[in-house]
Amino acid sequence: MADCLIPSGSFVWTMFPFGPPAPPDRPGPVRHIAYVLATDSKPKVPMLLLAYTSSGPWRGATARLPLGVMEFEDAAARAVGQKPFHIDLRCLAQVPLAKRWFPDLGQTGFGIIGRAGARLRERIDVMLSDLVTRNRDLIELRGPR
Repeated sequence: MADCLIPSGSFVWTMFPFGPPAPPDRPGPVRHIAYVLATDSKPKVPMLLLAYTSSGPWRGATARLPLGVMEFEDAAARAVGQKPFHIDLRCLAQVPLAKRWFPDLGQTGFGIIGRAGARLRERIDVMLSDLVTRNRDLIELRGPR
């Protein structure tokens, strides 16, 4: 099968599923930028593994970033087509490549606003691997099952 329309390493507009009390298996109610960790084009409908992002700096209870959270300040955020934000690898969603999950799928560019370079993709992959190895229970997986 052909490669996925939205490749790994993309930052893309999605309908990232909200968590409780909203059903975590349904598209969220608002457009939200997510990071594409991986794609699987083998199924009839390709599946994408997304990581949650949020604008602005981490606003946790402590100044230290928790395992699985990476901040992007001005220059790093601009390099991937965004304003400052953070990515949280503890909140993932596995969703099908479908318009209900990707509202701009029918548009030119498919809603992709930026792409991570090879070094950044590697940093994110290493951070996710670290998180899985050290404390897999911290990861919440949303999306249809």
